[in-house]
Amino acid sequence: MLVIANWRDLKHPDAGGAEVVCERLARSFAQRGHEVVLLTSAVKGERRKERIDGYLTIRHGSRFTVYPWALLWLMLHRSQISAVIDSQNGIPFFTPLAVRPTTPVLMLLHHIHQDQFAIYFSPMMARVGRWLERGGARLVYRDRTIVAVSPSTREAARRDLGLKGDIVVVPPGLDSVIIPLAGGKDRSDHPRIVCVGRLVAHKRTALIVEAIPDLLAEFPRLELHVVGNGPERPELERRTESLGLRSNVIFHGAVDSVERDQLMRTAWMSVNASDGEGWGLSVLEANALGVPVLAYRRPGLRYSIRDRKTGWLIEEDHELGRAISDALRSVSDEAAAEACNVRARHWASQFTWERMADQVQALLLAEERRLGQLPSNRRTGTDLTTVVRVPSDLLPDGKAPEFRHTDACQMSGTDLVVLLRNADTDTAKAALHRSALTASGMIDERVRISVARPIDLVSPMDSALPTAALAAQLAVMPEERRQNTRAG
Repeated sequence: MLVIANWRDLKHPDAGGAEVVCERLARSFAQRGHEVVLLTSAVKGERRKERIDGYLTIRHGSRFTVYPWALLWLMLHRSQISAVIDSQNGIPFFTPLAVRPTTPVLMLLHHIHQDQFAIYFSPMMARVGRWLERGGARLVYRDRTIVAVSPSTREAARRDLGLKGDIVVVPPGLDSVIIPLAGGKDRSDHPRIVCVGRLVAHKRTALIVEAIPDLLAEFPRLELHVVGNGPERPELERRTESLGLRSNVIFHGAVDSVERDQLMRTAWMSVNASDGEGWGLSVLEANALGVPVLAYRRPGLRYSIRDRKTGWLIEEDHELGRAISDALRSVSDEAAAEACNVRARHWASQFTWERMADQVQALLLAEERRLGQLPSNRRTGTDLTTVVRVPSDLLPDGKAPEFRHTDACQMSGTDLVVLLRNADTDTAKAALHRSALTASGMIDERVRISVARPIDLVSPMDSALPTAALAAQLAVMPEERRQNTRAG
């Protein structure tokens, strides 16, 4: 039984990106034949137990009591549990305390909350929250593997939390529904901004609303559409009224994915004013529909947006209204807008839930094997990752390369691109030899080995698909097509 622990599910009124990630992983593993249980807090009006898309959701406890309840449930069922994904939303579930020592546990880390506790809690509660996220997590998780959704989260987990286990970057997927609009037309005739997300303090949606009055002087028909609910909505609506923007700023509340995507497709651009994200799932959802996104160069967002390609990144001291104005002018030309549309869709197409599930499954298997060793024999991880590019004509004919489950490969043009996690350049050379990609002791001068950049950990164009997926792809590929691929 695979157990996923998360403090909310998608039926919770405050659900966000973390809930989407957990439920898509639950669905993917259930489709692969695993028994999956999602432990989450109770939702008024929803059943305590509910089977959705092949996995079982069990709801119990409130915002805070869900944690001890989940630990008790895990302890009572520990003999049936084969693996745990522990979703950390500020406070982890501390699941290693409740399962057997050899049960693999992955902490799924979205973003760091050290600075946000003070926004939502009293000083005393904020101190407790910061200790649980940092000191408590270090004590309980020790050398357990951590899945970070972006390089920003990985960096902060080391720097701010001091977590010691392997930290592997695995970006979420997305599944936007694309519905053709009436008449086949997508983008609105006049400038339109569509923003999607929870209306909470750290999202800073008020900054976008307050930028609209100055923009109207240049774009008198400009519209801002806000999709989502949250505790900040009443104040945002009052601010909109006081600025005289009732006809320019429209609040849609929570809508289903079809309506959300249909509205987003009409946008010229989207804006994310958040002070930081784990990754930026709403950014990729907009990109998948061809819509570029403007955001501050903050954690998570600086990796989910490719500056001046799929959107724009601005510095914190940059005036938001001026940046939006510049962006709207840059996409006012139909040809420029279409080029941006193509780049955004291409970038977003690289991120799928299946790819994320493949990587998480490989990490669970690697963690199970690691925990099966005596403590003195367990490997010591490193944050260093290496990228290897091997020309296709150097590959052994008809043989798929063999690497560790946690490594990744992809045929990219005329090269095989390999991402070797926890490996320096010398380790990479040894891995190439073991995989029969090079002759003994010899590395062809055309083979390029380099230390991975943060973006290499994110983009499948660089870091590629899981090894198992590539092996399956080569196995079913007709021989003629395989030869053509190698020949470039």
